Amino acid sequence: MSLPAQAAYYWLAAHATKIWNMRENRNEPLKGSEEQVWRNVARFLSVASRLLDEDLQRRANISLTEYAVLAHLSEAQTGHLRVSELADLADLSESRMTRLVEDLTRRGFVTKTRNQEDARGIDVEITEVGLNRVRDAYPIHLASVRQRIMNQVDPKALSSFGDVMAAIVRAIGEPSKSR
Repeated sequence: MSLPAQAAYYWLAAHATKIWNMRENRNEPLKGSEEQVWRNVARFLSVASRLLDEDLQRRANISLTEYAVLAHLSEAQTGHLRVSELADLADLSESRMTRLVEDLTRRGFVTKTRNQEDARGIDVEITEVGLNRVRDAYPIHLASVRQRIMNQVDPKALSSFGDVMAAIVRAIGEPSKSR
């Protein structure tokens, strides 16, 4: 490595924590306890949504993604959401959300209309059929979330668990617009 490149490397290494808001020990190998926590988190991430989805599909004949979209629409203060807003809330790409909205429209769960203020945008609104669908699925989803996740957390640790999850979600940041 040339002297200027070496100097740049050392400067960058010395200032990386400030530039990228990194912790000092960011690139050190995980300690034993950290490794175990990471493996548990990785397992949770790979299994939890699949199990919640299976429970909803088996008992309510609706996918977790469909349920989430209908729930977001049922909670919308304006009564509707744009496809792009819905995609962000459900953590899906806009193209995936567009296909899902088409399917939900065919099944009578939602209606879609051109946005009044921006004709390029599509507004999605839940129908009475869709509202009934999410209401019927709610007790099944609730039981699944309680049994598979919440009942596994010691009530004394719930606040700490919530704080940790919130910190991780904040660190992950806003959903990517480029999915």
